Amino acid sequence: MNKTTSFLFRFFSFFVFSSLLFFHSCKESTNESVLYTSGGKTSEILVVISDELWKSQVGDTITSVLGEVKPWLAQEEPWFDLFVIKHEAFADVYQKYRNVLIVKINSTVEENLVKARKDVFAKPQTIIDIKAKSKEDFYKMFDERKVQIGQLFHENELERIASAYRGLEVDSITTIQQNKFGFSMIMPQGFFIAANKADFAWIRKVTPDIEEGFLIYTKPYSKTDDFNLNTILAYRDSITKIYIPGPLDSTYMKTSEVFPHHFEITTFKGNYAALTRSWWDIYRYPMGGPFINYTFVDTLASRLITIDGYIKAPKKTKRDLLLHLEAIMSTFTMEQEGKN
Repeated sequence: MNKTTSFLFRFFSFFVFSSLLFFHSCKESTNESVLYTSGGKTSEILVVISDELWKSQVGDTITSVLGEVKPWLAQEEPWFDLFVIKHEAFADVYQKYRNVLIVKINSTVEENLVKARKDVFAKPQTIIDIKAKSKEDFYKMFDERKVQIGQLFHENELERIASAYRGLEVDSITTIQQNKFGFSMIMPQGFFIAANKADFAWIRKVTPDIEEGFLIYTKPYSKTDDFNLNTILAYRDSITKIYIPGPLDSTYMKTSEVFPHHFEITTFKGNYAALTRSWWDIYRYPMGGPFINYTFVDTLASRLITIDGYIKAPKKTKRDLLLHLEAIMSTFTMEQEGKN
């Protein structure tokens, strides 16, 4: 095992361990076939909590995290929309919400805990219970688990959208991806291949108001410096300058120099990866939008894979459109994995 492979293995092992440290999933339904299809708006969380707690700093703390406005969106769009009800109202239709956060703070609580439950009353569904003996205990637990809590709800949204897309797959695009790259993502109806070059593909969906697109490109993997933010953006710009033209001659897509870049080291489908969220614009033309970029290493083939999704939607909110791109990315499958 070389040094690079050893480093990637240690990173992935740590990531999995830390992700599972505080959460466990349990199915309370004994028969999946009787589960309802979950409801609720896209990116919405049902918060079950008393009026007193919601109107206190507890509610403010929850809102500051789950209702945070992400910096990679130009509009004031929260991460999640929060819909609040009392405990006694949590029955019938409310129990079938896709994302549910139940908060109980009382001195009678036997044990402080944060517990995640999966597909209890409907599917897909994530219910997170937080029980605390005091507000101080709640603040401590919530602060320690806030990243995981948000991520669990986010992944549940991706699962729901990806599941819907599986019935709308454009088989011809899947075949081209598999033959060209050895992997594929499920592209729903409306997407088409706009460019198909050596080690590069541009897949688009264009309507009068919205454009959704994916840039897929690969290159040999040589060193961990390939996961540097500046390296990733510089390589992206070299690709878009060649292949993604703007509306006028001598114009082309590039990374914005105005918007901040969100960058983190993570994993993508079990592979060591860099996640970049930022904003693209057009050189010498007033146009732009958000993009999400996963760059990850395929150690078996010693190559670097980049999957980059972008949105062009002037004057429209973009949070849920980006979520749709992420859901498509979540369907990524290596060809051999698909055969197995």
